[in-house]
Amino acid sequence: MPHCCLARIVYSATIALILAAAVAAWPGACAEAQISLGFESVAAGLSSPLGVVNAGDGSRRLFILEQTGRIRVLDGTQLRPTSFLDVSALISCCGERGLLGLAFHPAYATNGIFFVHYTNTSGDTTIARYRVSADPNVADATSAQIVLSVAQPFANHNGGQLAFGPDGFLYIGLGDGGDAGDPGNRAQNLGTLLGKILRIDVDGAAPYAIPASNPFRTTPGALPEVWAYGLRNPWRFSFDRQTGDLFIADVGQGAREEVNFQTAASAGGQNYGWRRMEGTACFNPSTACNDGTLTLPILEYDHSLGCSITGGYRYRGGRFPQFVGRYFYGDFCSGRIWTGVQSGSTWSGTQLIDTALSITSFGEDEEGELYVVHYGSGSNGTVQRVVDTNQAFLLTVSRAGAGTGTVSGPAGINCGSACSATFGAGAVVTLTATPAAGSVFAGWSGGGCSGTGSCVVTVTAATTVTATFSVPTFTLAIARTGTGSGTIISVPAGIGCPVTCAAPFTPGARVTLAAQADPGSIFSGWSGGGCSGTSSCVVTLNAATTVTATFTFQGFVLTVTTQGPGTVLSTPAGIGCGPNATCPAVFSPGTAVTLTAVAAAGATFSGWSGACAGTTACTVTMSAARAVTATFTTTFGGTFTDDPLVPRVTLVKVVHVTELRLAIDRERTRRSLTAFAWTDPVLTPGSALRAVHMSEMRTALAQAYQAAARTAPTYTDPVISAGQTFVRAAHIAELRAAVGVLGQ
Repeated sequence: MPHCCLARIVYSATIALILAAAVAAWPGACAEAQISLGFESVAAGLSSPLGVVNAGDGSRRLFILEQTGRIRVLDGTQLRPTSFLDVSALISCCGERGLLGLAFHPAYATNGIFFVHYTNTSGDTTIARYRVSADPNVADATSAQIVLSVAQPFANHNGGQLAFGPDGFLYIGLGDGGDAGDPGNRAQNLGTLLGKILRIDVDGAAPYAIPASNPFRTTPGALPEVWAYGLRNPWRFSFDRQTGDLFIADVGQGAREEVNFQTAASAGGQNYGWRRMEGTACFNPSTACNDGTLTLPILEYDHSLGCSITGGYRYRGGRFPQFVGRYFYGDFCSGRIWTGVQSGSTWSGTQLIDTALSITSFGEDEEGELYVVHYGSGSNGTVQRVVDTNQAFLLTVSRAGAGTGTVSGPAGINCGSACSATFGAGAVVTLTATPAAGSVFAGWSGGGCSGTGSCVVTVTAATTVTATFSVPTFTLAIARTGTGSGTIISVPAGIGCPVTCAAPFTPGARVTLAAQADPGSIFSGWSGGGCSGTSSCVVTLNAATTVTATFTFQGFVLTVTTQGPGTVLSTPAGIGCGPNATCPAVFSPGTAVTLTAVAAAGATFSGWSGACAGTTACTVTMSAARAVTATFTTTFGGTFTDDPLVPRVTLVKVVHVTELRLAIDRERTRRSLTAFAWTDPVLTPGSALRAVHMSEMRTALAQAYQAAARTAPTYTDPVISAGQTFVRAAHIAELRAAVGVLGQ
């Protein structure tokens, strides 16, 4: 997020300012026009939101970035409860770190590809590619591909913006690496990616290609990804959707905030001055800083008006004709919002509103209308739509369901025939639904309405309300009885008992019920609804009906699961479970079932979990349903999975720890030491890897070194503390190396 020492956390629900005098002074505006500019909350209760982006796929959805790692979906009517993507486990947060940027591929509607910009757990910048899943509101978290990683020397000035330009290339904003005053002069160094706007081709190669027209592609000592440089922290930049011009808001040091500009026809390569200049003032050196090669900002303001600029968009929407072509930007610290106005080759800024918002970002929807993101103070962040409170909006009524009826209201709404009308912002409209003969009114949805009474809508935007009419139904209810258990399903669908044990059906419907006993039970028969016996039950619904299904208990289920190469057998017979399988069997109450684990060749039995423990034969007394897991482990074969490990790239897996334990125990055995008593002796895929696992392996290996009269190895992070030290690839690699030395 932008550099700032003060976050304003107070927010009022609606802020309006009459701008008649300002409009009259703007070129091309009508003197009599009066705009009451305000904000309409479209999403609330957000966790430190930093951005709002549309996907350009025609869905009109907005995707909201939360700094803590989630992308939320605003689908036009609600903020969906399920995250589009959650990378909270991959990031470090917060301050100026976290989930910082999001960009959808220009062909997202067909290829489902999007990109995120986040600070990884090591504090470094990561650009990653993802795809959407079959559910358009949920991304495929397993599709992640790292596109670019950039080491960050400090915790601030991470940049964060991602955007596709009109040329189809991905533009990436990176800060100067942090600390004060760019001590490494990284923004002026073309040999580093920090303090730059990057431009890459994500379609030309994997993970990306360098566009042939990049300005420093063939410059000796320069990195070819660089498009522009001399930037301190380009937190937010955007392209004019009409002209393709680029606006870069660069957060200042201690005196000035600035907006830089690049035309769509630019060949790139601009030097925007930092650290030689801060805005239009010399910084380092303090004099004679501009040799004529620098590109100066088009807009700037000093720190009497704010302390951290947040770039926005050049307005191209249809709601505010007076603002078309003006560039919106704001300040995180002061909450002020300005527009930049171009006259020829010069620009001037006009303040619109002094708000109480902590502005972390602006956003555009697919129609080019503007949104403002308010950071809040933890879990009360919001996204606000910029509105004119003098505007009027269309209220539309739609009808749904198998039944029929009409909806009436003021201003000519009589749906039936007239199903929409225009109302002024803030109008309160009451709608009434009347079902036709043979139908019933089932309820309202949309516009904040629900239930079957009158619907009262306060019009603050274009709104659609749906009235659902249905036909009368009879309820078929299922009762389950007896000492056993089971499920009942229906054709046509509706009953899925025990989850759904009652459902409505149309009069005269023929419903076929089928019963399936659970393991350990049998189905004993039907009663009610004209049904009997144990075959399917067919009910004709001429009234509300209850059918009873009786299940009888036969015994308890013992479920054995094997993990790894091995087999589990039971006495008495019933369980014969091969490798990586789940095997249930029913035993009479009180039966003592003995389970024996047999490891496959080249494997060892690691132990039981669940109703058994240890590594010897296990006896389970069946006084209830029981579950047992047998884990088998392949003995160490002398080579490691994922060798070599790549720090900051290879994810640490359970198999890495399991192999090291086997290798360490092998070295201990060679030196007449007992096998080490490991915490969590059976680790399975999905087990959490903890600091204690690393500490124990170091201890066990140190004892083997001592027994061999060798000097114990030294390690990165010599003290690994629970809750403080993350398990990293470097820790695994060091232990592998130490095992290898001891084995020589």
